[in-house]
Amino acid sequence: MTASKTNGTASSDWPFPNPRVVRDEYLPKLAIKPWLSAHTPERILKNCRVVDPASGKVLDGLKSITIADGKIVSVENTANETGSNVIDVEGNYVSPGLIDCHVHITATPGVKTMLELVKLPDQLTSLRSTFVLKEMLARGFTTVRDTGGASKIIATALEEGLLEGPRLFQCGKALSQTGGHADFQSAVSGGNQTGCCGGHSESLGRVCDGVPQVLKAVREELKAGADFIKIMMGGGVSSEADPIDMIQFTEEEVQAITKTCDRMGNKISTAHAYTPAAIRHAIDNGVKAIEHGNFLDAPTARLMAEKGTFLTPTLACYGIMARKPFEDFLSEVGRPKNLEVMEKGLEALKIAEEAGITVCYGSDLLVSMHALQTEEFTVRSQVLDSPTILRQATTNAAKLLKQEGKLGVIAPGAYGDLIVLKSNPLEDITVLDQPEENLLAVIKEGRTSMTRIKDL
Repeated sequence: MTASKTNGTASSDWPFPNPRVVRDEYLPKLAIKPWLSAHTPERILKNCRVVDPASGKVLDGLKSITIADGKIVSVENTANETGSNVIDVEGNYVSPGLIDCHVHITATPGVKTMLELVKLPDQLTSLRSTFVLKEMLARGFTTVRDTGGASKIIATALEEGLLEGPRLFQCGKALSQTGGHADFQSAVSGGNQTGCCGGHSESLGRVCDGVPQVLKAVREELKAGADFIKIMMGGGVSSEADPIDMIQFTEEEVQAITKTCDRMGNKISTAHAYTPAAIRHAIDNGVKAIEHGNFLDAPTARLMAEKGTFLTPTLACYGIMARKPFEDFLSEVGRPKNLEVMEKGLEALKIAEEAGITVCYGSDLLVSMHALQTEEFTVRSQVLDSPTILRQATTNAAKLLKQEGKLGVIAPGAYGDLIVLKSNPLEDITVLDQPEENLLAVIKEGRTSMTRIKDL
């Protein structure tokens, strides 16, 4: 019998006739996970004007950024580098990849109202989320933090290159009490239903009541790979049964969650909270971060600063939900609540910065609103300067994610996550809200995701 090469080895006693010869180039596809690819080879971007969010300055002189194995190796003055792996950025601005700390990637386009959204089948939601992720990366967001809906499965698919999109940090399903912000079950008197979508995975959150249930819920989310835990601590805009000033979960329930986070991997917990009362309820019981905070006052802001509590405001979303074509997205109950929180958001943002809170960037958009993800930059620019806002979407966000030195910076050892811009975002942050005009390239871990630059 003729010797054949199978899986890279020769055999003279193959029991079947004419075995297929497996050439070397086919071998990678026989791996357990054939979609995994090696990091890109070394690349050098030269003639870069490097934006440093931490200092709020552009580094002196033109720089060359060397990236290998997905990470930045060096940032040095541009010399006369040549070679096929050298790309001339031609003096354009290079900034760290953007980080959005409040997204819902499973709140996908394809529906018009919140009620339709929470009824979507889980598999359809997952498939549609791939579109949302790809679009976020194309807008320059190389990392996102999902605050209800995403899973470790999606995060792993992104990490392995099976999906195209940003690096994903996720909390699984947000935790809500019955009648809380993530309970979208119809209000039926005397019913024995288990809350939002019957407790299934077809929504942004899950319902749990009492210490035993919240313990089980937080343990299940952490076991499933949640990077942090989200707790609904106060009323919300899109949920109908809870006014904005409602306080949710008892002290015992919240402490059961936060202590479990500490004990199961030292995970951070964050709270959906608009009012000072809800924020204090969260902080007093061990929560480390706040989402929204639209009614934040100066005393509560000082408390947050003293405790090192993070804040991720989400301001643009309220204006977006109040105008065409999304004016019917919220129910009749949600629309006045939306206007209520929109009026106070900018004032709260200013109070937070003045108090010294570490503020992060968040968009909190749903359905087709995701396309307006960068509008948050323009809204914040009404009360804050450009360097401050850029830090919120880079270095501050990296602190919240416990990724200091890895994300939000252009420095040796950091991930090779970069965006190339025509204009300097430190002078005018709103250039980031005009990606079609100013965004020239997006690079994640050394791989080009979008480019208008020759050879990049």
